[in-house]
Amino acid sequence: MRRFGWILCLLSLVPWISAAEPPELEWCLDDHPYWHFYPDDGDPYGPTVDLMRTIAKRAGIRLRFSPNTPFSRCLRQMELGQTDLMTSLNYSDERARFMHFIPYDEAKPEVIYLLQESADIPSRDVLNQKRIAVVQDYVYTQELETLLADHALTLIKAATLDDAFAMVLLGKADAMIGPAQSSINVIQHNPRFHQRFKRASYQFQFRHNRTVNLTLSKKSPHQHLLPELQQAVQQLVESGEVERFRVDLDAVE
Repeated sequence: MRRFGWILCLLSLVPWISAAEPPELEWCLDDHPYWHFYPDDGDPYGPTVDLMRTIAKRAGIRLRFSPNTPFSRCLRQMELGQTDLMTSLNYSDERARFMHFIPYDEAKPEVIYLLQESADIPSRDVLNQKRIAVVQDYVYTQELETLLADHALTLIKAATLDDAFAMVLLGKADAMIGPAQSSINVIQHNPRFHQRFKRASYQFQFRHNRTVNLTLSKKSPHQHLLPELQQAVQQLVESGEVERFRVDLDAVE
């Protein structure tokens, strides 16, 4: 009888022990050089991984890495609630339909690339005279979207960032507009593009700063942890610690 009492006592502790375990959230990610590398034979590493681990520790959660998953598939899984977190995302109303956005840094403006041998694009007037490749499904800042809607520009839609660079290389476009860091990755990881492109001196000037965001799926079973994630991120921003996790794009270009 005494043994039976001890068993009941231990069983009564099981829910308490389980409750003490921190919740585990999955971060859906791919290989995104300089920010987070995802080797074939190990865990991801890099500044964004360090950032996510720091946020997880402060928010009281455990972080689980997804398999190396293409960006578009991660977005779909977030929409379906099949994964919990993504990071380094630009805001859009469409994405906000199925994700909570937590800003943690300022996004760099998009850049213009053209062939090394091409004449520079020093101004908006010169840009208006060019055929410009843009990435069809990339979320550009709203101010740039407005600029791109100007009928003075001749735009050519590319399915991917690689395709946009290829269009310029093959003479189907005079220049392309792409995200600063991802464009560097594409150039450095495609041998055909090595030493072939340069940045235009004309740079976009926007009135409003755009943010880089951590996102939480609105269908995640852990979306009640949004306040904890927001607080953890806010602490990093207010203390200035978030600067430790930035990448100097000019240094890696």
